[in-house]
Amino acid sequence: MNATYIISIARKLGCSIFLLPEDITEVNQKMILTLTASIMHWFMKQPVEEKASGISDSENGSQSETISNSTLDDSASDSSIEENGNI
Repeated sequence: MNATYIISIARKLGCSIFLLPEDITEVNQKMILTLTASIMHWFMKQPVEEKASGISDSENGSQSETISNSTLDDSASDSSIEENGNI
């Protein structure tokens, strides 16, 4: 039933489907690769605005906090080395 479901969703998205549910349940690697490639092709055709909206603001904020914290830590350790005269 899951194999039928993924094929129906891919068809609704507008993907070209060349496999049957049996290809998924029998793990026909080449046919699963064509399904994956078709979904990736559909994704790449989407406008840029839709792709960027998938990232939430909280994810962007946490990344910038991590970067800024590590930069502060690095500069603090550099200044402590200079104070000790070890450079």
